[in-house]
Amino acid sequence: MTGAYRASVLAVASVSLLALACACPALGQAAKGWADTWGRFVILVWQYKTPPPGPEAKAAYESVNLRGIHLDNGFSDALLNFAKQNNYNYYVDHAAGKGYLYLRRDEWKAFSEAYKADRQRPARPRCLRDPQIVQAMKDLIRENVTRAKTGPVVAYAFDDEISVTSFTTPADICWSPRCLAAFREWLRGQYGTIESLNAEWDTQLASFDEAEPLHVDDLRAVHEQPFDTWNLAPWADHRSFMDTTFADVLADLTQCANSLDPSVPAGFVGGQAPSAYGGYDYAKLCEAVQWMEAYDIGCSNEILRSFFGPSKPHVQTYFSAYHPNSDKWFLWYFFVHGNRGVICWPERDGKLWFEGGKARPEIAAMAETYEELQGPLGEVFVNARFVHDKIAVYYSQPSIQVSWFMDIKPHGSTWVNRSSSLNSNNATDIINRWAWVKLLEDSGYQYQFVSYLDVAEGRLSREDYDVLILPRILALSDAEAATIRRFVEDGGTVIADYLAGVFDEHGKGRSKGALDDLFGVSHDFSKGVLDGEHIAEVNGELYSRPLAERLMHDGAIRWQDFVVYERGLRATTGEATARSSAAALLVRNDVGRGRAGYLNVSIIPYLLARYGPEGEPYREGMTLMLRGAGLEPRVRVFEGETELPNVERLIWEKDGQYYLCLIWNALRGQRIDGVGVDRSVIDGPPRTITIRLSGPVQDIRNLRTGKSLGSGREFEDTWLPCEANIYAVEP
Repeated sequence: MTGAYRASVLAVASVSLLALACACPALGQAAKGWADTWGRFVILVWQYKTPPPGPEAKAAYESVNLRGIHLDNGFSDALLNFAKQNNYNYYVDHAAGKGYLYLRRDEWKAFSEAYKADRQRPARPRCLRDPQIVQAMKDLIRENVTRAKTGPVVAYAFDDEISVTSFTTPADICWSPRCLAAFREWLRGQYGTIESLNAEWDTQLASFDEAEPLHVDDLRAVHEQPFDTWNLAPWADHRSFMDTTFADVLADLTQCANSLDPSVPAGFVGGQAPSAYGGYDYAKLCEAVQWMEAYDIGCSNEILRSFFGPSKPHVQTYFSAYHPNSDKWFLWYFFVHGNRGVICWPERDGKLWFEGGKARPEIAAMAETYEELQGPLGEVFVNARFVHDKIAVYYSQPSIQVSWFMDIKPHGSTWVNRSSSLNSNNATDIINRWAWVKLLEDSGYQYQFVSYLDVAEGRLSREDYDVLILPRILALSDAEAATIRRFVEDGGTVIADYLAGVFDEHGKGRSKGALDDLFGVSHDFSKGVLDGEHIAEVNGELYSRPLAERLMHDGAIRWQDFVVYERGLRATTGEATARSSAAALLVRNDVGRGRAGYLNVSIIPYLLARYGPEGEPYREGMTLMLRGAGLEPRVRVFEGETELPNVERLIWEKDGQYYLCLIWNALRGQRIDGVGVDRSVIDGPPRTITIRLSGPVQDIRNLRTGKSLGSGREFEDTWLPCEANIYAVEP
């Protein structure tokens, strides 16, 4: 699976780029992190009801220290010249037109209504495998890039909120003749022989020409069966193929943009959460494009930080809350998390940022923050390396697909109404992943996501990581399992929560999990999970209720305050260090020089407990497990003698200099607009904090105040909760 995919995308992207590099040395910008165009933090104002280009617009922007805009497909000479004359950075949106890479609202309405009514196999309007459609996008890219590259452009965005469907709303497309033929060739590359496909799909096809994917409704009967009897492969393979198709087109468009202007990155804006639908396999997307603006849903920000590394910029869309402390927190939070800029949407609830040629008071109150972020401090993190604690968190698109199929059981036949926003707020994989990373951060640890594609190709090094965490990793290939097993035998620690690898990479259930021998466990799938009846941990039918009421935990086995997930988990060669009367809770198994831990509990309740004393047992358990792997928190923050676990600690390194950042780790919720945080903390006054390091340093200096805190391992300073403290640290 992995090799076949990379042969597809990399042939379009990397090989072509290498050929271009011979004639265009500027392509080295990618390796330098596009430092010439992204040499500092960039704030760009979308041109929506903003003052028309001219002296009034210049005065309005610069009154609040804004010096960046956006151009749109077919932009006017007046706007381009305005940016060039004032040396305003800009990106070009809809550079490949508007609507080729997603279905327009009216179009989606008609399409989805017909789809919901007949559940047939529909073709996608403007099929992504149609060469005429791709050529039309390239023609627009040529027009837009040729004009835009004459000024201080920082990025080209093919389109906004792109999708195979609409956002991540489900529809089993595309069934066009071109896509169906390409799907069959893709299957041939995956399976090699028709016998292998038949064995996986449980079919008796005579050739690949007879292969057709199955629809969700063809498979929903599995909801009433034990997991080891499920076979989602004829559906999941089609989802993976469409993800590949989407990424292939984006890689082709990236090559086109680079051939015209190799010094500026190409990508898209309005990225969605990782999902079974929409084309959002971030492992593939991050290989296809060179920059991205993605809504921070499903940990997409940390996924981009991990998969892009320092070489590719990623940014956030900034919707002002018209509450300066909320806006300050938002900007500082994403600044210290590695974002290279923001795109401002200059309106909220009908109130514009600029009216009568002047900035409204709430925007004017942000002028100093805008200036500081875009000043010398904004250059600090350009091409900086994120310093994690040698903890890898697994990203698995096949597991996301299987998880989605489990989540739709409460909907029954109305699964087609599981809209993008409903899924973002109720997808068990999204919320589970979110809970894991917040638990790690609150416990004082940082991490990187690792891709299932890389692991399948054997890239999981003990030099890079000490610990691998498998959060709801339901599906694993034999190749992935072999790499993980070698990682543990070489001295690594792997921690899984539940149902680890009980499906293969195509979504077919296994009688024995791919890593059961590593963990020393066995499963009795007939006993089910949670209360023994429900398989969706988050009930999307209850979408209007608080998360606590959507969790299907009533009737589940409990051990102390923890919810046991698998009712039939047993320890075999592993040691059950904790168990309920009915199932094993925590199983530990020493393998080679390493250790495997199977944590048969739901981590999701931590999101509800993290601000109170109920969160402490989760953090204690996490710290205990990581200490067993030799990891200690490098930084702890106190107010008096009270530790502040929700102050996140991040470390960056650049040219041998280390930077420590402290920021309030608020829960934003799964939303694309607004700041969405509780104001009770960020509206608070300055606080005196004590920073305790795991080892002594020679000097630590607050970059924002210029104050030197001296040497040692314990320091006192002042921190404003709506902002970030940033320290230069001499080890």
